[in-house]
Amino acid sequence: MDVDALSATQKEALAQLQAIMDGGDADVAIGVLESVDWDVQRAANLIFENGIPPTKPRSPSPVSHIEEFDIDDSSQGLLGNNSRGGREFRRVHPSSSGALSARPLRAILAVLTLPLRLLTSVLRFIFRILRIPFPQFVPFTWSSLQYRPLGPGSGGDGRALDPRAQAERWVRALEEETGAVCVGRAGARRAEAKAGSVASGADVAGPSSLTSRAGAYEEDGGEGVTKFLPDFFLGSYEEFVRTCERGAKIGCVVLVSEEHDDVPEFKRGTLTDPTLIKLIQDNDILVWGGDIRDREAWSAAQKLQATTYPSVAFIALQQRRLGGSGSSSAPVLTVLSRQQGPSVPSTSAPTAAQSLVTHLTEQLLPRVTPFLAKIRAQAAERERERQLRAEQDRAFEESRQKDKERIEQRQSEERRAQQEQRRQIEAEARARDEARAKEEARHAWEAHRMEWRKYLRRGLVMREPRPGETGRGKTMRIGLRMPDGRRSVRFFGEGDTLTALYAYVDSMFVPKEVPDKGDPLGPPENGEPGEAGLVKEIERSGRAPEKWWAFKLWLAYPRKEVVWEPARRLGDVEALRGGGQLVVELGAGAESAKAKGKQRASDVLAGGEDDDGYETEE
Repeated sequence: MDVDALSATQKEALAQLQAIMDGGDADVAIGVLESVDWDVQRAANLIFENGIPPTKPRSPSPVSHIEEFDIDDSSQGLLGNNSRGGREFRRVHPSSSGALSARPLRAILAVLTLPLRLLTSVLRFIFRILRIPFPQFVPFTWSSLQYRPLGPGSGGDGRALDPRAQAERWVRALEEETGAVCVGRAGARRAEAKAGSVASGADVAGPSSLTSRAGAYEEDGGEGVTKFLPDFFLGSYEEFVRTCERGAKIGCVVLVSEEHDDVPEFKRGTLTDPTLIKLIQDNDILVWGGDIRDREAWSAAQKLQATTYPSVAFIALQQRRLGGSGSSSAPVLTVLSRQQGPSVPSTSAPTAAQSLVTHLTEQLLPRVTPFLAKIRAQAAERERERQLRAEQDRAFEESRQKDKERIEQRQSEERRAQQEQRRQIEAEARARDEARAKEEARHAWEAHRMEWRKYLRRGLVMREPRPGETGRGKTMRIGLRMPDGRRSVRFFGEGDTLTALYAYVDSMFVPKEVPDKGDPLGPPENGEPGEAGLVKEIERSGRAPEKWWAFKLWLAYPRKEVVWEPARRLGDVEALRGGGQLVVELGAGAESAKAKGKQRASDVLAGGEDDDGYETEE
C-alpha cells in the first residue's frame, strides 16, 4: 500500500508504530494497523505477542547490530566436542499472515485448556504452600500448548518488559523445576528462620523428608536438606556486563532454550552441581542466565554468537591484542570461552559440571585471574588515591572554612571595636558639648546675677538708720558671718523688709574691686524696679527663691533659718526681734562643697540649682 495515500491520522499512527518497532517494514506495519482499525496500542500488543518482526533485516548478516566483543579462543579446551551433542538453533521470522492465521487456533486451544490451567494453578498453589516442587513433564507441559514464537519480541505474558522481572521469573522457574534454591536466597531463608525461631522461642525444624521430582535433597550442614543453584545476577544483560567491567570480575553467561532436549538435564545436573557452585562462589564469578525466548537472553545470545543450547560463556576484561608492536591500550571485555552442547555424559560433555570445573581450574582461572587481580589492585590504588585526595580536599576545605570564620570573626570584632570607639567618641563629644553648654549657661547666669547684685546694691539695699531716726521703727543690730569668714555688722529698722536684708547679703558677693558707682539705676533687661520687679524676676527664672538667691540665712543660736518672704518686715520675724547674729550659708553645689565657702564670690552660684542641700557650719 502506498504510504502517500494514507490520511494524516493514519500516517501519524504508522510513524508511532514504526518508532516502537525501531523502523520496520511499512507494508507489514500498515497491514497490522488495518487489522486492528489503526489502533497503535493494539497493533503493538499484536506484534509483541505474535512475533511479527519489528524491523527489516538491514543486511544479510544476522548479527549486524550485535555488540562487539573480543573473542579469546586460545584455550577453548572442550569446544571441539560441541558438534556431538548440540543441534543448531535457527531463528524463524514468522510472517504477519502466519501470525494472524494462528490466532483462531490459539483461541480454540485456550478455551479447551482452560479447565486444565485452572486445575494446574490450584495444584501449583497447594504444592507451593507445602514447599514441594511442582512436577513438570518435559518436554510436554501445559505451557507448550500455547503458541510461543522465538525471538526478542515474543511472549504475550510480558516477557519483553522489565529485564529484572524477566530475570527473577526465570530464576524462580529454574528453582521450581530443579527443586533447588539459589545460594544467597537459601542463606537469607535460614537467617529469617533462625530469627523467627529465636523470637518465638520455638526450636529449629529438623531435616525435611519431602522429595522433589529431581530426587532426594542433599544434606546442608544440618541446617536443612536442599540443593543449591548459583546466585544469578538479577538485572539486564547490559547491567551484568557493566558490573563485570567495574568489578574486574569473571562473568558466566548461561543461555538455555526450552526447544532443546539437552536443557532439562543441564539444569538438573550442571547448574546444581556442588563442586561447580563452590568453585563459582570461591572465585567470585558473576552468573547471569536466561531463556532465549526472553528479549534480554535473545540479545545476549546474538552478542555472544551462541548457536547451540545450553550455552555457557565466560567473559572478563583482557588486554587488547594488537597486531603490531604498538603500546597496549586499555583492557577490553573479552569472550574467554564458550561451552555449548549437551551435559551428558558427565565426564566429557561440553556443558557437564566436571568439564566446566576442569576448564575453569586448569585453563581459564590460571590464565585470567592474575590480570584481573592486577586490574583490581590498580582500581583499589586509584580508589585509595581518590579517597586521599578527597580527604585532603576535605581537610583543605575545613581549614579554609576555619580561616574564613576566623577572618570573619576578627573583622566582626574590629567592626564592633570601631563602633564602640565611635560611640565613645560621640559620647565624649556630647559630654563636652553638654559641659560647654552648661559652662556657658553658668557663666551667662553668673553674669545675669552679677547685674542683679549691682542693681540690688543700689536700688534695694537701704542705708543704715541714723541715731534718733524713728521713721523706720526701732533700730536692729544684725551681725553677719560670710562663707569666706568675713564678718559684718549692719543696722536695720524694724520696718525694713527681709528683701532689704537679703539684698544686702547678696551685694556682699560683689567683688570689692567693682565700685558701687557703676551700679545700674534700673533692673537688668528692663525689668520692673523695686521689690515687685525682683519677685517677677525670680518667677521668670523658674528657680525657687533659695535657688535664685543661692544662699540661706541661719540664726547662729538657737539654729533657725530665716526664710525669705517678699514684703515681710524684719520686726515681724520672731528670730530677729531685737537683732541677732546670722550665718550665711551657700547652696551645696559641687564647687561650693569643695571650697567650704572660701572661694571667690563669683564662683558661689555655680551649679546651685542642681542641688537642694546646704553646707552647714560645724
